[in-house]
Amino acid sequence: MSKTVKNHSAMKTDESEKALKILMETGMDQSTAIRWAMKFTANVLEAAWLAGHEDRGTVPQMRVQYKVKERGADV
Repeated sequence: MSKTVKNHSAMKTDESEKALKILMETGMDQSTAIRWAMKFTANVLEAAWLAGHEDRGTVPQMRVQYKVKERGADV
């Protein structure tokens, strides 16, 4: 059985602080935002590997497409 690490530590950078600030715009606190980002990233990687886009352990090249938000008639 592996031991669960309860606290993680990573050096803060300007880039990581900017990313965290963006995540927190959703109303999440720092801890929740970091856990959410880790889970989201892990799920994306797992899906890419299972779909065969890259070998497991390889960071895939990804593009993200967004549906354009419809604007109201008054805009």
